[in-house]
Amino acid sequence: MAGAILLVVLVVGVLVSWHFSSEVLVPDHSAWPAETAIEGIAPGQVVLSRSEATKRPGVYGLDWPTGHAIVGPVLSDGATGVTRQLCAVNGYLVGGMKVTLDPDVYTGTPSQSLGLAYTNVLVPDELGPMPGWLIPGRTHTWAIVVHGINGNLEGNLRFAPALHRAGLPALLVSYRDDLGAPRSPDGLHHMGLTEWRDVVAAARYALAHGARHLILLGYSMGGAIVAQFMERSPLAKDVSGLVLDAPALDWKAILSFNATEMGLPGFAALPVEWAIDARIDADWNSLDALRQPRAFHLPILLFHGTEDKVVPIANSEEFAKELPGRVTFYRVPNAGHVESWNVDPALYEQRLVGYLARVTGARAIAPPNPAPCGPPVSAR
Repeated sequence: MAGAILLVVLVVGVLVSWHFSSEVLVPDHSAWPAETAIEGIAPGQVVLSRSEATKRPGVYGLDWPTGHAIVGPVLSDGATGVTRQLCAVNGYLVGGMKVTLDPDVYTGTPSQSLGLAYTNVLVPDELGPMPGWLIPGRTHTWAIVVHGINGNLEGNLRFAPALHRAGLPALLVSYRDDLGAPRSPDGLHHMGLTEWRDVVAAARYALAHGARHLILLGYSMGGAIVAQFMERSPLAKDVSGLVLDAPALDWKAILSFNATEMGLPGFAALPVEWAIDARIDADWNSLDALRQPRAFHLPILLFHGTEDKVVPIANSEEFAKELPGRVTFYRVPNAGHVESWNVDPALYEQRLVGYLARVTGARAIAPPNPAPCGPPVSAR
């Protein structure tokens, strides 16, 4: 009997570990769960169900199957819900609906969402053409923006106005297993261990089309991809600076952190590591940027939210401590995962534009971009 119980426990453990490894490795482009309820709507206002997320300051998107909206600052927080400014609505938003609160504020193309001219590009890659958007600029330093796991080009749009204001051409790129991009040979994410090659393809494209220097901007798993590029690519010599936002700098630490967030001891992540190893043969040392300090020999701008429940801010704190004088680190109060821009877009842009001016020597020629949440509007 004891042997049978042990066998059941082992089988359950393997299945659970395999499931959680799939959360990291298996591409999933389904919609985020709709966990926020619309409690009421008034002219220029929307009342959302109370949660830690809906009470955070700043600007966010609201998504539902047939529409999208932008909500701004919290106007009041009462027993019936959290009232926020309603800034733009595309579709029908009514009381009783369930929506997703999304840090990706903008939808559509750069032209549709921000009024920025752009070109659709196909970046030649070893797996096939990778779709991207190129927003023109006036300098010979190009920015390449790399999104997080299961993200898309629209998520990169938050950073486009600041890059444009700083004068940098901005190449917003996709990578293997994105929607519309080629699949990886095994159909799995590799936590940056293979995806960095797609950023190499983007860098080659930029250098072949007028770039002399590069700025790499990566957030969440995009930060891991950028780190792998710096560790492995001979084109790292052409990079003048890095912008990292809640970057996945140490995957073992991230798995352990998520175990503790679920109320488990950190060592409970070990079986998940073993499952990941069995599926992609992960190089864990390479996936820990703190073990590769020589790869980060240039000015780095680093943002991380204090309320991040996905990637521990301790990773970024250790990274900044390991590279004194190279990293300008901003701990952003009240920001969840990749929400440092959201809680205060104007301050984030000021810091980003200032950093780019120092690194590139180019002065911003445009005034600060208008706030993404403008005058209140009524839902239609």
